[in-house]
Amino acid sequence: MSTERAAAQQRPGPTERGRLEIQVLLLQSAIALSYCVAVYAGLFGAGGASRIVAVAWISGYHAFHAWYVLVHRAQCRRVRWIETMTPLCDISCVTFAWIALGDPGSAIWVVYAYALVGYARRIHGRWYFALAAFITLNLAGAKTWLSVDAGKAAVDANVLIMLLLTAAIASLANLIGTAWRRAELQARTLAQTDPLTGIDNRRTFLGAFEELAREADAAFSVLMLDLDDFKRLNDAHGHLHGDEVLIDVARLLSFNIREEDLFARYGGEEFVIAMPGTGAAEAQAVAERLREAVSRATPTSVSIGCATRRPGEPAEGVLRRADDLLLAAKRQGKNAVRALEPLRRTA
Repeated sequence: MSTERAAAQQRPGPTERGRLEIQVLLLQSAIALSYCVAVYAGLFGAGGASRIVAVAWISGYHAFHAWYVLVHRAQCRRVRWIETMTPLCDISCVTFAWIALGDPGSAIWVVYAYALVGYARRIHGRWYFALAAFITLNLAGAKTWLSVDAGKAAVDANVLIMLLLTAAIASLANLIGTAWRRAELQARTLAQTDPLTGIDNRRTFLGAFEELAREADAAFSVLMLDLDDFKRLNDAHGHLHGDEVLIDVARLLSFNIREEDLFARYGGEEFVIAMPGTGAAEAQAVAERLREAVSRATPTSVSIGCATRRPGEPAEGVLRRADDLLLAAKRQGKNAVRALEPLRRTA
């Protein structure tokens, strides 16, 4: 499984993401509504057309944004062009808000700097620099407009200082954002993968497996694999040689399964594979192919338990049956695949 796919599986689930989106929406809407009421009531800021345009744009955009979050984002259905335009519209709201205040020296311009830092975590590369340029143009345009409207010079020392600070913050935020993403990726990789073989670890597999089995009618099969006589191999050739064998087996198994299959080191010399949409006959054929490949290409062999989900069976039930079948394969002589459970006697 790729790092990107594993990372996606570790993000908050749909229900949690929807709840977070609504919480952020409530906070943003409260701030926008408070501002619009205060400006329109004349508590601060300019009057006339500036006030009307600012309130109309900010309230209209936030009403549309609320609809989008409730109908799309909260349901984990994002629209790409709206997502692209959202940062630009957010910045334009800051610009209209500043113009409506009518004060070229207002500290509201600091919000632009805050936006540069905040967006650096989510946007990077040329898109971040394009957004930084858009933010800088908005800052310069709003400051110039207000200065001219107040009868002051269009360009003064304050404008130059603001632009220099904005450029410096953008560069620093980009560096910090890049380092943060790199550190997050490294931490996620360490948490999600087995350090020896580089494949998913048990925790990552179980999380993905629960998602796979969430729908009661989802069909899949599970293979539990265990290297035969691995302790004897370690005792005869040393643990470093044993580690090399584990790495080779993991690489060999990865090469012989599909991209969509879930594959992990389950513990010690044991591996597990979950195959979505795979029936019993196909799963058993795959298991036989893997058993032959390991026996042919490595100094060890593998025993495999193969279980196919029954209708409505929980995830742990399939795993338990696969583990029981693995044990049966070990008992029947090793280097074997066991897919059929023994018939139980009835009283």
